[in-house]
Amino acid sequence: MLEPKDEIRQKLDVAEVLGEYLTMKPAGSGSFKAVCPFHSERTPSFHISHERQIWHCFGCDKGGDIFAFVMEMEGMTFPEAVRHLGKKAGVEVPEFHPVSQATVDAKTALLAIHETAQKYYAAVLTASLEAAGARDYLAKRGITADLIEKFGLGYAPDRWDSLATALTKRGYTAKAIMESGLGLAKKSGGGTIDRFRHRIMIPLHDPVGQVVGFTGRILDGGKTTSSEAPKYMNSPESHIYHKGEVLYGLHLAKTGMKMAGSVIIVEGNLDVVASHKAGVENIVASSGTALTEAQLRILSRYTKTLIFALDGDAAGIAAAKRVFDLALRLQKSESNALLVALRCLLIPPEHGKDPDEVVQKSPELWQQIVSESREIVEFFFDHTIRAFELRGSSSIEDRKKLIAELIPEVARLTRADERHLYLLRIADATHVDLPVLTGMMPATANQPVVTRKASTAGPKQQRDAKSAEFIVSLMLADDSVVPEIVERLPINIVLPEPWNKLYIDALRLYTAPQNSGAINKSLFARQVGEYHEQGAEADVNLLEATLIRFEEQVRTLTPAMVRAELDLHIAFFQGAAADNRRKTLESAIREAELRGDAVTLQALLTEYTQLIRHG
Repeated sequence: MLEPKDEIRQKLDVAEVLGEYLTMKPAGSGSFKAVCPFHSERTPSFHISHERQIWHCFGCDKGGDIFAFVMEMEGMTFPEAVRHLGKKAGVEVPEFHPVSQATVDAKTALLAIHETAQKYYAAVLTASLEAAGARDYLAKRGITADLIEKFGLGYAPDRWDSLATALTKRGYTAKAIMESGLGLAKKSGGGTIDRFRHRIMIPLHDPVGQVVGFTGRILDGGKTTSSEAPKYMNSPESHIYHKGEVLYGLHLAKTGMKMAGSVIIVEGNLDVVASHKAGVENIVASSGTALTEAQLRILSRYTKTLIFALDGDAAGIAAAKRVFDLALRLQKSESNALLVALRCLLIPPEHGKDPDEVVQKSPELWQQIVSESREIVEFFFDHTIRAFELRGSSSIEDRKKLIAELIPEVARLTRADERHLYLLRIADATHVDLPVLTGMMPATANQPVVTRKASTAGPKQQRDAKSAEFIVSLMLADDSVVPEIVERLPINIVLPEPWNKLYIDALRLYTAPQNSGAINKSLFARQVGEYHEQGAEADVNLLEATLIRFEEQVRTLTPAMVRAELDLHIAFFQGAAADNRRKTLESAIREAELRGDAVTLQALLTEYTQLIRHG
């Protein structure tokens, strides 16, 4: 019987799984290319092999199978990735049960209790008489039953320990309830009370849809809440909830982001719900906080175009400036540069203060506003120049202030053409000649420093490595050629590393008897499996990268051309071995002559003659 992970691999295709995240282009022979989601690049270096069911990026050197991709993309552990893909494949994977909390890690326990709480809140909202006011509130905001179900909305009853009692009945201890952040210790006596009371409950999800926390929106007239209670309350930080990393609605936005090629970022969670009502689903919320570096990097995995919904007031301008500053700083990061396009959309004051209000007036209007997004730098420049023009002053002092405000922003741009175009805008507004403005730019304004490591290997070493890589790659790609390669290569050949290790391991596995679990597995699959068992993940990565690079290299070649290439590389090593033997014989012949050893000399000369004749 197959293990769950092996059954999942059989049922899920690597191209289908990765295709849910990436825009892939065919690269021939069932292979695909895409822009890597794990580092910034403009030219695709991310390869997917349908035949081998693996992927590899030659830009950041990450690679693996479907589990490795989901782990990297979603920040999951291996067991979490297996459970997640198991649901997609319809494969049953052992799940956590509350009565066995002592045997599982804290993160799994927290996810389980939050899932239970979300289902409880949702059931209360749907069926309880005491949730009538909550249902009326949502109805007035135009949030339908379908949207309530889609986002898992719920209601926390206006009672002190409603959830705590429900969780206790399901086997959770008071300690677990308090550690989850869903409950608080009573000020006097034992037991717990609910953190959230008389609130619309908005579950917060991780990128794959697991509930990690809640935002509670208070309702009027609560018996267990005071007038000083905050309008919105979030779960406390925990092992599964980090406020600066969670993006509300991301688990529902991924398909929309892929289709639109962008993501819209708003502040309020209910703005996301309203946008879905209008059919605009490539949207997430920062939950009322300033966008963080972690959130920017998470979004950049799914799309390279970020659109910010802004108010046209001073606060909106300041927000745009903060995001612009953060993104530019990350673009210049030496270790992990972040290359994303920043755009913004403005909500005209007459249409509402946020997307929720716009959608309530007209879903079509929100669609139109979204379609009119602009580059954030252009927005910032337009606003600054328009404010200058509205003042109606043409004084030298005002023009100097405008130049002083905008020149530093131009200098921070990374592209030369952008800097030139924005300098033209300043020149038009201030009537200062372009050469003068150019002269005011810092001399080192955003000049990229590109360093390349010089290869220390000479032509001979490079040719050795090239030939060795081709031969080893062909062995891994096609087991049937192994006997021929072994027969034709010089005896006791030592290839340059790392190919020699791969070659020796491949030969050992090829000749070793297969156990029952490895029957009919390819040499490549057996070698990957062995390296996994040894914990040699670097070797696994090398194997996968080698095979994907080989498939890319030979995908346009006919079998005859591959055969000719193999002959060429084997001939190279045969010739190298003959040269080495010739040099050894020449040295031995000189020694035999010096010793006067006629018998040995004759034997050496005979071998030397044959070697030269056949060389």
